[in-house]
Amino acid sequence: MPSPAISDADFFAGLGAQKAAREAVVNGQLIAKLKDNGVFSDDQMGPFKRHAVDYYERKRENPQRPQRNSRSHQRDVEAKFETIPQYDFVPMVVNYIEKHVSNDRCVQVYEDVISVIPSSWERQASTLANPRQKVETPFSVARAAPGSVKSNAQLIDILASATDMSPGTAIMIRGQITFWDSKPPGKDSTSGMLCCGERTVSGGRLGRDHMLSDTPNHYVRDRLMDYINTVIEEGKQDKARKAVFFDLNPAEIEEYADLIRQKTERDKPRTTEESIALVMGGKRPKSYGEMNNVLNLADAVEEVYKYIDMTPRPRFGRRGSAEPIYHSVVQLGLKEYTPEEGLWVGTDIDRDCDQIRAMIAQLADGKEWTVDQFRLALGDVSRQQLTNFLIKWGSEQGQNSVVFPLAWEFFKKREMLGLPLMNTPDNSHVLQERNSNTQSKRPSDSGKRGEGSRKRTRKA
Repeated sequence: MPSPAISDADFFAGLGAQKAAREAVVNGQLIAKLKDNGVFSDDQMGPFKRHAVDYYERKRENPQRPQRNSRSHQRDVEAKFETIPQYDFVPMVVNYIEKHVSNDRCVQVYEDVISVIPSSWERQASTLANPRQKVETPFSVARAAPGSVKSNAQLIDILASATDMSPGTAIMIRGQITFWDSKPPGKDSTSGMLCCGERTVSGGRLGRDHMLSDTPNHYVRDRLMDYINTVIEEGKQDKARKAVFFDLNPAEIEEYADLIRQKTERDKPRTTEESIALVMGGKRPKSYGEMNNVLNLADAVEEVYKYIDMTPRPRFGRRGSAEPIYHSVVQLGLKEYTPEEGLWVGTDIDRDCDQIRAMIAQLADGKEWTVDQFRLALGDVSRQQLTNFLIKWGSEQGQNSVVFPLAWEFFKKREMLGLPLMNTPDNSHVLQERNSNTQSKRPSDSGKRGEGSRKRTRKA
């Protein structure tokens, strides 16, 4: 005999009951964690429930309405407490921590309490390296003895205590650093989402909710030094640095602070005018569409991760049948290569895609070459093609782009000519010192484009 049909109302009611049961379990775990951390005890459960219900009612009904202390309200607290959904229960718990936990351990308590919340985001984790793994300064990695290195949460609590910072501000700093670290590499990637009420980070590079403990310790140290440099009032900066970076001596702390200042200055986003100049030099876009393409290309250059291992990778790939470069890789805008540049670079590509992207970005940062001058030196490469190559991330991502073999040839020639990665005004003497008779030439059958008809012209 077939089972009786279930109405839509009953079906959704059942789903709602299952969700409520799951949330009740999590809410109970949150309460247990608060007790484990000494935030309140069993005999303080009544005041905690009143706080929870009052917080919920102010948020849901009328934020401006004063708390109600009538007897009827007190009788309803127990019943209403059981109906608070997790969406509101978690922000209430965070609010309670901010009000009742001292600033010398608020982030540690917060991190431990929210660890019981199931991830709201389940996706495929990024397989690419975290750009924040790079150690930026000699002082970023803690020098304290094993067992004395402070955790990420402890570092923020130390800063909060040293500067009389409110627990709410400390927990928000924790959220911001966690959010920054949640971003996967690549311009077209999506970072996690910082939830203002819970201060949690949903999603990100790990394919799940991101935690402060997922963040590299040296990256947290760098971010806290930057916060001290830029946000903490000057009179408290020395005390804050000494407290957080107790593993360094005064001279090392000052040098560390200066290195982070320099990095902050380097990492400032370019203005629109600076972005246009990066790509076009002194020229201007002629249309809105061209302006958009130029700015997208400038953004792609800026997003390239430049601090990767540049050790050559022999036999990473092979140069196919694509036309070689016939423009100069030395003299800007010269539409033919000089006699010294007639080199045979071979077919063994010894750089991966990420290395080539880093080399392009570093060349652009050198400001001798604009991005347009570089791409035109490659031949018939459009801005869109270069943008599409630059926004990728991964050693093999971009191998099929026309940009990859041409850009490799560009930098390989410069390497063979003894030129630095970033062009300088002194490059000309390098060519003059080379004996062209000793250089390996490109085979004569590697491609001909009417050498006799080419003129030595520069781009205007």
